[in-house]
Amino acid sequence: MYRVIAVLWVVLFAIEPLIAQQPFFKNYQIKDGLLSNYIYSVFQDRKGYIWVSSDVGISRFDGQNFTNYNTAHGMPDNEVFSMYEARDGRLWFATLRGKPCFYFRDSIFSENNLPFLKRCDVQGMIINIIELEDGRIAYCSTHKVLIIDLFHKKVEERSCGEGIILAWKNRFGQLMGAGRDFGPITKHGIQPEMIPPAILQPARAIPAGDSVLISTSHKLYHCYPKSGQFQYRELPTPLEKNNEFIYLRRSGAQLWCGTRNGVYLLDYPSLRVKRYFLAGRSVSSVLEDREGGLWFSTFEDGLFYVPAPNIQHFTTQDGLIFNRITCLSQDAEHRLWIGSESSAYSIYDGKKIQSRQIFPENVKNKNIRNIRHFTNGTTLVVGKAATLYLNKGVEKYLCHRSLDVNIDQSGEYWVGGTGLFHLDLKTLPDVLVSHQQLQRFGLENLYSRVKINRLPGIRVERLVFDENNRKWLATPNGLFSFKGNETEKQILPYGIKDLDFDTKNQTLWVLTESKGLFAIRHGRLVDSIAIANKRGGVICWDLCRDQHNEIWIGTAGGLFRVVGKPGELKLIDYWGVLGLGSEKINAIEVSEDHIYIGKDDGLLQVPRAVLASASPPPVVLLKSLRINNVVQPISSKKAIPLRYSQGPLSIEYEGLSYRESQNIRYRYRLLGLDEKWYETAVEAVEYVNLQPGYYTFEVIALNGSGIASVHSTQLRLRIKPPFWRENWFYVLLTALIILSIVWYVRAREQKLRRKYEIENLLMKSSRENSELQKRISDLRMLALRLQMNPHFIFNALNTIKGYYGQDKVVEANAFIGKFARLLRLNLDYSDSLIPLDQEMDLLRIYVQLSQIRYPDKIVLDMQIAPGINPAELLIPSMLIQPFVENAVIHGVVPKKGKGTIQVIFSVQEQDLVVQVKDDGVGRAASGQHKLRDMHKPLATQITSDRLKLLGQTEKTPIQILDVVDELGRPMGTEVVLLIPFQYKKML
Repeated sequence: MYRVIAVLWVVLFAIEPLIAQQPFFKNYQIKDGLLSNYIYSVFQDRKGYIWVSSDVGISRFDGQNFTNYNTAHGMPDNEVFSMYEARDGRLWFATLRGKPCFYFRDSIFSENNLPFLKRCDVQGMIINIIELEDGRIAYCSTHKVLIIDLFHKKVEERSCGEGIILAWKNRFGQLMGAGRDFGPITKHGIQPEMIPPAILQPARAIPAGDSVLISTSHKLYHCYPKSGQFQYRELPTPLEKNNEFIYLRRSGAQLWCGTRNGVYLLDYPSLRVKRYFLAGRSVSSVLEDREGGLWFSTFEDGLFYVPAPNIQHFTTQDGLIFNRITCLSQDAEHRLWIGSESSAYSIYDGKKIQSRQIFPENVKNKNIRNIRHFTNGTTLVVGKAATLYLNKGVEKYLCHRSLDVNIDQSGEYWVGGTGLFHLDLKTLPDVLVSHQQLQRFGLENLYSRVKINRLPGIRVERLVFDENNRKWLATPNGLFSFKGNETEKQILPYGIKDLDFDTKNQTLWVLTESKGLFAIRHGRLVDSIAIANKRGGVICWDLCRDQHNEIWIGTAGGLFRVVGKPGELKLIDYWGVLGLGSEKINAIEVSEDHIYIGKDDGLLQVPRAVLASASPPPVVLLKSLRINNVVQPISSKKAIPLRYSQGPLSIEYEGLSYRESQNIRYRYRLLGLDEKWYETAVEAVEYVNLQPGYYTFEVIALNGSGIASVHSTQLRLRIKPPFWRENWFYVLLTALIILSIVWYVRAREQKLRRKYEIENLLMKSSRENSELQKRISDLRMLALRLQMNPHFIFNALNTIKGYYGQDKVVEANAFIGKFARLLRLNLDYSDSLIPLDQEMDLLRIYVQLSQIRYPDKIVLDMQIAPGINPAELLIPSMLIQPFVENAVIHGVVPKKGKGTIQVIFSVQEQDLVVQVKDDGVGRAASGQHKLRDMHKPLATQITSDRLKLLGQTEKTPIQILDVVDELGRPMGTEVVLLIPFQYKKML
């Protein structure tokens, strides 16, 4: 049996000095996309992008990806010291060789693509870039200044005499310089106003009103004007002699000092040290972004980002033995107990951390699983190897492999492991032993002294007792409960991660792994709430109930808080507030002023005030507009014109939030197409086949806390219509149709008139008299038929005019198409006879035109008697259509609801009998026989004359009958036509 050879009695790592209180950092290096780890400066532009200059180029960061630029992208030099953004949005770069260049509208401009800049070579290292009041850019080197007027393509050179170490713009807008002399830099060089003191090897200098702060190695001087001279005094600094200043920046009452050994935040002007970060690293610049985060550039390790400076991060450098935190608790003295791996735990009293490792390295399964504190002063440090018992200086070891240990109201111990173990007062002394007994018997032998009591084979990870001493057990198989000798009963079937009993409100809080938080009172479920963020449910790990009875929950997807009493529970998500994103939280503990978060990489101390402050809203920017995957220029001032049917239109956008770049979501809509907002995590949207018109694309970004951008970003578009959708085209088309119809009618009349005149001449010949008589009859018939065409054309044109007048372009186009078909058939059968089947087609087309004009009003029922082949019968054309038209206009249209028109064909002797019946309002209701009185001169009389000429008979060719019901009420009109016909000659 394995025996413990030695047990460490107390291994204390007493951290006596004040903890450095390092904030939570994120570190970006070459592996994350940077060009280099040797960084000169960090800068944020007006849009919100973070820019980094290094020894091998510049990088732009959007929170997720770095976009890099160097000489391969048009830069004149790879080594860039600093950056400056002008009012017009151009970002200028200070390069090693002094060649000016800038970034503007997604492109690098230098002497390579902007020849004017060849005249602006400073030929030396740039110490500063300044924009003058008139918009010109001053490139300042140690020996001269170039004033660049990019708009007028002019450059002005100013000498700096014997050299300067600092250039700036004073409150009057003057360009100032400091070196051997101190004063304005004019066209004639530096105009010395006073002589600065002789300070050896000046390194950095920053203006402070009319005075200057100058650093030399590890010393700092305040230089100020007095009585026409430049006085100075040495300021006390925290720097040791082997350290030196490499960066200075004043921000109000704060002074940031980057050194070869970390960065100091000093109070100004007292220079009292407020914060100290990044020990051992050379900090070359400091930036505070719009979200309140801090960025530090270094010469060794790239870029460091602090999402929330007030959040402190404790690691092994601060006294922890291991960084991985497994559990947290708080004792009656408000000290924080920190459980870790390898049987290590720590105590933090707000000033220092004391750490201890209970067992030596060769003891396996030694993670600390829980730490409990009892009112009698007992503390149990529960470990998988054993549990440490502490009470008023007495230490003992509960030798049992444990996931949790708790003491019930009768003082008996209950141990959760693989099963539930009960240690009554008789059994307890066998396993709760002193250090000497542990050494004597060994862990393995002591393990065997306790037998399993309940739930064999099931892991009991948490156990608590309610006011009635009922036991509640958290297991991966669900929540179990029992009292006394009862058989344990499963209450919830879900995997349980943590339990907490609120004695005051007699409420058991149950945290499940993936089903949320449950509240149980008196054994009955009273409420529950799902634990989820914007992406859905999360895996829960730990809960803590604070002094306000609010529940804090650590999950694999961030930090949550549940407020309210059962029945009124509300979930608050702190996804993005901490800048931690969705990092896993192993343990959570809450004090009056702080929230403590245990993670795999250390302990975070979060002030409550940080969580109470609103998360900064993200910025949303338009990245590109693409048509057929070709980038188009974007303008925010006016609508961007686009051609119809250019192809798919894609709009790309991005939200900037460095605290939670992975959690940004978007809402967008396209006004002119849809008023509805759509939500997505994708940074692009595509539209296909947009109709002509004006559109406004709007997009806003939302962070993980649901806070949206202050303003939406908009892009206005105008899709130009095709030429056939322009108004001028409609007018031209209508005019062409009318002119064509007029020309056609006149041409036909002239043609027929000429034929008629020729036939009259031929009739003078007696030999052809009979034939001429027949031709004359045919021509008279044709002339009568042509008299009817203008009437029908007049009605059709009025209909077309009406549609265009109402801007019903689609209906007008459809009407014109069918009308053209009708005219075509009419032209094809311009002779006096037409096959019956073609005449029926003419009727159908006419009714279809009428159905377009009067939708849902007309039903056509066309019937033909058996034995009749309509393709073999020839009849005069355009005889039936006027009566169908009368049935439509004067019968069916005035009727309420739909009306039916029947056209029935049959043969009687030598005539074709055509019955045109409608179930309309009747002739009387249509306005005192409008059919007879108004249309008889134009339709009925013409048709009657034609039939008489054709038939040469005394029969009445047309009968008009009123259809009435049994009470004599009008039910429609019936017209009966007797039409002579011929059989078609077959070849």
